[in-house]
Amino acid sequence: MELVYVLFFFFICSAGCLPASNWYMTVPDMVTGKLGKDVLLPCNFTPPAQKEQESLTVIWRTKFHYTGPVIFSCLSKTDMSETGQNCSKSHGRYSLLGNPRSNNISLRIKDVTFMDEKTYFCRIQLSKSGSFETLTGTRLNIHVAPELLSIYIQTRASGEQLVTCDVKGSPPPTVMWIMPENISAPSVSVQSTCCSASSSIAYKPNTNYTCQIHGENGLQHQTIYFQAATEPKGQVSWPLFFTFVTLSGVFCIVSVILAVLYIKGLLGIMETTQHSRARDLFQKNEVTYENTNIIRNCI
Repeated sequence: MELVYVLFFFFICSAGCLPASNWYMTVPDMVTGKLGKDVLLPCNFTPPAQKEQESLTVIWRTKFHYTGPVIFSCLSKTDMSETGQNCSKSHGRYSLLGNPRSNNISLRIKDVTFMDEKTYFCRIQLSKSGSFETLTGTRLNIHVAPELLSIYIQTRASGEQLVTCDVKGSPPPTVMWIMPENISAPSVSVQSTCCSASSSIAYKPNTNYTCQIHGENGLQHQTIYFQAATEPKGQVSWPLFFTFVTLSGVFCIVSVILAVLYIKGLLGIMETTQHSRARDLFQKNEVTYENTNIIRNCI
């Protein structure tokens, strides 16, 4: 019985140590947001009857109520001209979408990621009438829409080739393979994480492969055609190829050597011929000169 009183006292104090009937706060147990999009965490409250306007402090925290880390807080004063009116400003990716003066302190989170999957608690503090905070909070779940990303051929280290289809979603969608009627259903291997998966099947040559999933807007599918590699006709073996290249190189070297020797020999013959012609011309000129002297002497 004493335990019941303790729990009851804890429940009353957790509501700001005010009678629970004086406060009303409405929050959903769970909100689902799309990865990379903005999400709204609703929080509406009804405070006790106020005799006069009061300053409002809005606090949002995560993980635990009262003791969890604060991610957003702002102060709304009664005089709008006063400094410190920052409930309209953003704190990083967090901003207040609701109006505290209208009992709405809903929080907006921009570009949500999987790191934002937490439980969030909203709290309102009045300068004179006390405060109130949710006990259970709102759980934020991140949803990834099912999407078929790609289909491709991959080769394992063992040389085995597979046709693979990559998808994403939370949870990852089931991949369905569409095969021709004359081909039996292949064995499928699947590797998946929290929001992505890869489905692979062994290939058969010259076959159309199609994978499909059920997306948010209907069926999604992609197709790839795998053609078996064919060896070219008349393929020359590597040893024969290297032998041919070696002999061709030797032939080229010998040809160059013979050409050089031929040119040298030709130049030598030309030089000898020129020397002979010069000698004959000199002898002819010498005989002519002697004959001329004889004729002069006779005269």
